[in-house]
Amino acid sequence: MSFSLGRHLAAGLLSTSLALGAFVLPARALTVEEAGKVVRLLGELEPELGRLAYDEEEADQWFDDDAGLEGRIAKAGFTRESWKEALGATFRGYLASIATERFEATFSGLVEKVDASDLNAEQKAEMRSFVVEKIAETRALRAEGAQHLGAVQPYAARLNELLGDEEE
Repeated sequence: MSFSLGRHLAAGLLSTSLALGAFVLPARALTVEEAGKVVRLLGELEPELGRLAYDEEEADQWFDDDAGLEGRIAKAGFTRESWKEALGATFRGYLASIATERFEATFSGLVEKVDASDLNAEQKAEMRSFVVEKIAETRALRAEGAQHLGAVQPYAARLNELLGDEEE
């Protein structure tokens, strides 16, 4: 894994964990059909809306932006809330689909990079704590995604193209 891949994926996972920390999972499991619709829509909308950097606000923004275009999300049968739930479940399932070695390699050296930074001791301690907390939260999101893995697995390669590192 390249340094750039690790840094990009780590940054994305850490920022995602911030946004999703309070996001409540739907009570029911994601279906293969819903996951397929989400993946299809992500691919269709990316040229117009850009690469998705998932969080709950971004899900809302995509829903709003798409409504101003062709309304494909609503046409696919999603309401704002069902879109957010399906997209969140798909994202968590995607995290669960990443090979453990690759997923864990994303975090390799992050704390060491903080320790080697030009920050003062107090800033380093604060940043180190933040990084450790976000790594734990991202691992928890991945664990939550296990319940959606069956629905997401058929689309894992495409999701990696859409949500993974751009250099792959």
